[in-house]
Amino acid sequence: MTIKQFEELVLAKLKIVVDKIIIKNLELPISAKSRAGAEISDWMEEKFVEYTVENDFFDDSEAAPKGSTKNPWDARTKFVLEGHKEEIWIDFKAFKITSADSNPDIGTPNKIIKLINEGNFYHVFIHIFYEATDNGLKFVELNDSYSKLYFLKDISSTFRRNPKNQLQVNISAPSEYRTREEFIKLLMDKIKQSHLRQIEISNKALKRQDEITEELLKANKKSEDDLSKKIQ
Repeated sequence: MTIKQFEELVLAKLKIVVDKIIIKNLELPISAKSRAGAEISDWMEEKFVEYTVENDFFDDSEAAPKGSTKNPWDARTKFVLEGHKEEIWIDFKAFKITSADSNPDIGTPNKIIKLINEGNFYHVFIHIFYEATDNGLKFVELNDSYSKLYFLKDISSTFRRNPKNQLQVNISAPSEYRTREEFIKLLMDKIKQSHLRQIEISNKALKRQDEITEELLKANKKSEDDLSKKIQ
């Protein structure tokens, strides 16, 4: 089995579990408001652990600690194959079907760097979609599927790092297979490009500082002179 075949198997087995959860729970009594995505994610974490208690391919599944907004994963599990256990980090992302063209933050690159440095690699994004109902929300299909799964290593090459040190990508951007080494090089290049953009912005701002200082001094002198005349 090649690395690519191994990765495809992981995603296929994950999708079976995720779709099973969704199909058995198509409607939820969760209000489809601004915090719905976070509530669905919390619910999916618990269900994923529940549905992999007795699973031939997943072991030691764990949901993120409640209230821990800085946790690097929503759930994590071990993919079991012929005695080998591979650590898998999972991020659940729930979106309103009307937001299928948005560009949300998907996390800091620091966590994937840490994951790789610790001897692991696989961080999976699982997208699910919903729409509002009279009693809450229901899961819906996008492109004939209830879920979209991809490894961070295979993220669309259109992704970017923003000044908040968050990675961003369009929800609808298709994933692109690449090797693990290719991903590391691409990620580092994207981070470098982001820092260079920030340096350019800062340099332009610095060049304006003397002009701004003179403008402020002139404006202040005029208002200060006017005030002095008025209070004499």
